[in-house]
Amino acid sequence: MIEILKDNNTYCVLDTETTGLSPQNGDKLVEIAVYKIKILEDNINFIIKDKFITLLNPERNIPFYASKIHGIRDKHVENSPKFFEIQEEFLNFINNCVLVIQNARFDLKFLNFEISNEQYIKNQILDTMKMSHRVFKGERKHNLDIICKRLNINTNVSRHRAEGDVILTSQAFVKMRKYIIENNN
Repeated sequence: MIEILKDNNTYCVLDTETTGLSPQNGDKLVEIAVYKIKILEDNINFIIKDKFITLLNPERNIPFYASKIHGIRDKHVENSPKFFEIQEEFLNFINNCVLVIQNARFDLKFLNFEISNEQYIKNQILDTMKMSHRVFKGERKHNLDIICKRLNINTNVSRHRAEGDVILTSQAFVKMRKYIIENNN
């Protein structure tokens, strides 16, 4: 992990929202957000170089319990593209960029399930949840809200929407990256 952190200054921070917890049981993506960020030389600040944000039509109803979390309803996605319609644009956007994802296994499970034509995400992955385990040794919880609280990050954004979570994940990532590099952790 330390080499990936030291050798790169550009990352793609990604988050998704879904209809549920299991693509194997028919759950689908309803939103993707990716910020391509460049960390500045001070290792504290970053700029957003580009964004990829879209709602997705899951071709099924969004259950009430999922809408209650992210606020996305059927009427919001009825005219949105289906994943296969944005797949190539999405894959070209992330290209070979190192992906930064909070709880990466969840998002990758959905993305790789949706991606067609024998393709899948081949990028290097940095999971901010795993980074938090390194930075906050001995702590038991490592969800995004708790990480932000520990790092004094203002969470006054649209939480549980893909772009809002990307904003927070970006800030948390940059702070934890700096800590890990400085402490050779």
